[in-house]
Amino acid sequence: MEKDAWDVAKQKQKSYHNPPPGNRPCPWLMICHGREFQRQTFYDISEDRRHTKMIPDLRNKFILATSSREWLFVEDRDSDDCSLWNPASLEKIRLPPLEDLACSSCFLSSSPSDPQSFVLVVDVRKNVIGYCKPGEDTFRRHNVEPSISRATIFKEEIFLMLENCELAIADVENSELRVRALGNKDINWSNPGCIPATRDYLISSDEDLLVVSEMIYTLPMGQIYGFIVFRMNFTEGIWEELKSIGDRTIFLSTCGGISCSLKDSRVKKNAIYFVQHDDRHIHMYDLEDQSISKASPCSNIDYHSSDLQWIML
Repeated sequence: MEKDAWDVAKQKQKSYHNPPPGNRPCPWLMICHGREFQRQTFYDISEDRRHTKMIPDLRNKFILATSSREWLFVEDRDSDDCSLWNPASLEKIRLPPLEDLACSSCFLSSSPSDPQSFVLVVDVRKNVIGYCKPGEDTFRRHNVEPSISRATIFKEEIFLMLENCELAIADVENSELRVRALGNKDINWSNPGCIPATRDYLISSDEDLLVVSEMIYTLPMGQIYGFIVFRMNFTEGIWEELKSIGDRTIFLSTCGGISCSLKDSRVKKNAIYFVQHDDRHIHMYDLEDQSISKASPCSNIDYHSSDLQWIML
């Protein structure tokens, strides 16, 4: 009897230190919080459920989704140490120190077990892409001009969004990084006049490459006015506005965005869910009626010292 109770306690402790189940069609909202970001709360918006964990490998770490849902990019908050971490197997692959690079996006050219695999980190502040093979001691660097605003993986290619929404493709050939501009035109849209700023997201969505423009009011400072969605017409080299994204749903955080087609789900289709730093709400923008609503799924968390982002596991 005592042995059974001990086994149950051990299993419960193990579960507390492991991520929630993977292979879900909907992303988790991951909230890192607590002292030294020791807790990770995973919220499932499709089922209105949350799992709070204390995963040792994620304590005091900056966490970023990669182009592969099997791997997360993990960076220590107090040093430039970083690694790839597999939530399913708990495997960790150490990467070279970032030094002065700030990773805003991370891409894998193939599985890390592939001898020809490269890890690419994009620093949008310095307009630099660092790249290396797992096991190498340093990141090689490639300067990109004009400046990088966003990056994503689309149809197994790494797309960069540069100034004026110009697209470029980055790839590694013969161990050298090359960036090829596509020469597309800028987005053409009419600013309502009260919108002094926009924040653009580059998102892979089924067969479409999208730009989601977040429109921001001057006052109240930082309040979201709404969103406009554009798709790239590769034949014409132009961005086309979409009034509807159909049965798709887009999830946005400061780190980027995820698009999903969700069937038989309580998640609203043709909508954009977004979160903001220091805000306890999940906001939902309805593309059909252009309204914004909000919910508070984890009201017991101190959001003033937390990180929020959507990730696929």
